Amino acid sequence: MFVNTFIVQLRELSVGCYIGTKFVGCVLYADVIILLSLSIVGLQRMFDKCFEVASVLSLQFNASKSHGIAFGKTSKFSLPVMVLGGTTLCWSSSVKYLGVYLLGGSSLKFDIMPVKRAFYAACNSIFIHGADVDELALLSLQESYSLPVLMYAMPALSPKSKQLDELNVYWNNVILGFLIITNGNLLRVFYFT
Repeated sequence: MFVNTFIVQLRELSVGCYIGTKFVGCVLYADVIILLSLSIVGLQRMFDKCFEVASVLSLQFNASKSHGIAFGKTSKFSLPVMVLGGTTLCWSSSVKYLGVYLLGGSSLKFDIMPVKRAFYAACNSIFIHGADVDELALLSLQESYSLPVLMYAMPALSPKSKQLDELNVYWNNVILGFLIITNGNLLRVFYFT
């Protein structure tokens, strides 16, 4: 109910982003709101409306966790100060949203390095704690627990071909760790990157 109030109030402003006549100026998931606007003035109006609605609903935004990020030609310029309920918001070159790092700049991009680190951490954890576990069981654990870390949100991100190749290399490195055999015994390979 609370989330719907934000959507309705933001839509009534007639600012933000639209696809045809469909309002897409806010993306909400749980307690996270992304506001999308083609103009700084429109974005500030959306901030003001969110603060107003939150006040009526006895909700509060954590401005210290709120950041702005710019995409497109204007991202190269100095951007004006944005305010949420009297608190200045910071502009950032990257923003973490649902575990994915979006990068500002001339076009929308994302950073896969944090995904790589989390993936290898999950793989290493399984290798370290599975020293006495059958190799097929270890591979099954990697597929069940580590691979989803690597693939999280990928269908929604439209990664570039080079990024897909990198993700493929990360997974292949884990598979190769199972294929390296020394003296008839499996040599466990750990990845520290």
